[in-house]
Amino acid sequence: MRTKQVEEAKKLGADGIVALDDETALAQLPLVERIADTISGETVARLLPKLTRGGLVGSSVGEPPGAKERGIKINAFHTHPDSQRLTELSHAVASGRLVVPIAKHFPLAEAAAAHALAERGGVGKVILNP
Repeated sequence: MRTKQVEEAKKLGADGIVALDDETALAQLPLVERIADTISGETVARLLPKLTRGGLVGSSVGEPPGAKERGIKINAFHTHPDSQRLTELSHAVASGRLVVPIAKHFPLAEAAAAHALAERGGVGKVILNP
């Protein structure tokens, strides 16, 4: 999440919110016992020092570099298609129980602009409408 998404994140009812592009907030982040990593790279590398020794990283993108050397446990997993679960999630979105932040809708003809916005990151989901 980025600073410009903090207000939207607060609406989701999280116990605490830290924008990954806010160096002051990151510096003040206390030690945590767990990190969920879905993007890897620089972001998780910046968070690893905030993880307690023996802490756990759940990752859908593999083992973060340097994690094992710090005594961090890794639980890497991969997803697979599940039409029943997708149906449950779509009903949760439709009923408002699950909120998916959407930055912008684009017509398919503007796929390049949609891709450029998504590449900048931190904007919510970018939707292409056929």
